[in-house]
Amino acid sequence: MMTQTKETSCQEREDDYPHLALLIQDGEHRQIMPLGKRFYSIGRDRTKDIRLVSEGVFGHHASLVWLDHCYVIHSDDATDRPSYQRLTLNGTPVQNSPLRPGDAIGFCQGVRARLITVRSGAPVAPPRCLLPPALAIAPSASLLNHFPDLMLKFDANGSILDVKPSVDPDLSELPIDVVGNSIVSCFEPSFAAKLFSYGQMASRTQSLQCFEAELTVGQQQIFCEARLLPTEQGHPIAIIRNVTERKQLELELRSGAIHDTLTSLPNRRFFMEKAAQAIALKRTSAAYSFAVLFIDLDDFKGVNDSLGHRVGDQLLVEIALQLKACLRPQDTVARLGGDEFAILLHEMASLEAAVAVATRIQQALALPLLPDHPKVCSSASIGITLGTKGEDSLEAMLNHADMAMYRAKAQGGARFAVFDSAIDPA
Repeated sequence: MMTQTKETSCQEREDDYPHLALLIQDGEHRQIMPLGKRFYSIGRDRTKDIRLVSEGVFGHHASLVWLDHCYVIHSDDATDRPSYQRLTLNGTPVQNSPLRPGDAIGFCQGVRARLITVRSGAPVAPPRCLLPPALAIAPSASLLNHFPDLMLKFDANGSILDVKPSVDPDLSELPIDVVGNSIVSCFEPSFAAKLFSYGQMASRTQSLQCFEAELTVGQQQIFCEARLLPTEQGHPIAIIRNVTERKQLELELRSGAIHDTLTSLPNRRFFMEKAAQAIALKRTSAAYSFAVLFIDLDDFKGVNDSLGHRVGDQLLVEIALQLKACLRPQDTVARLGGDEFAILLHEMASLEAAVAVATRIQQALALPLLPDHPKVCSSASIGITLGTKGEDSLEAMLNHADMAMYRAKAQGGARFAVFDSAIDPA
């Protein structure tokens, strides 16, 4: 069932509304951009509403969305953290933030703007009313009533021209039931900004545009896929689907691909990727250093044989927790398989620092870890190698740590050994 038409009118006289503009300093370029639309795309692309020429800004750098009687600026870097594109407001990194007259915006080094109020008589054209005009649009028969997704058509100001509600129980809770409402009153600012932006792109390129983003509905977060279709009238159609279950499955599959299912530690594949990145970084930065520790538990087979594999698995889980507790947040510990673990220590400039970590691990593993089996203690043989030269391959680094670990085990275990090319020939 299509929705009813709602007529809206400008409830404030244009003379009563402050005329806003952006005073933009873009390198050597200076411009005043009067504001009067619900949405502006900002970036280096020539099709953007506000075009910045600096190479420091992205093609689609940010968006301005009119919401709750003020403009909201939104960084288009697709993250919930402060912008990596260095979008700042009054010197503070932001992702989304309302703007007030006088606020200073920084897009990147050398590109800044200030929201100003334009007084009457200023040499800029006053903006038109920011509220949508009265609409009397009949529901479009082209929107399929039985299509399961949320579908809506909107104009260049974000006013909804036609809508087909979703049968999805989560999407059906969105307040999109009246033609004439604005997108910014139906979605959160970041999602509305993306709809505007991709809708403009679809209209300008006459091609399908897609994006995925999180959306807050009520008290929960859902993940949506949005497809923007161009129309001959220039009014894009948005098809929005709830893909939360699919996204959760993808995350579970990815987590299973890089994590050990028993201990929840990263697995061999993940560790190899991180170690390769560390070696590559060392080759480009002489100041960077790292160390690799190979850990093999001593006589773990005896625990399995005497107490069973269930107790052995419990011990592996507890050992994994102890290893994590011995490390800094930036370090990586992984289970390679069986009773073998590996650790990647970042910024380990000295052998003493790596040895201190190995000593801390030995002390932690020497304590009883299973309350139901207080006599069960563990120990480990640890091999250490430093990545200080930057010329070693990944295979060589791992082989060095492995040889040092076997030397420690041959000496009786419960100790560490540092790779020495004179003792451990490659």
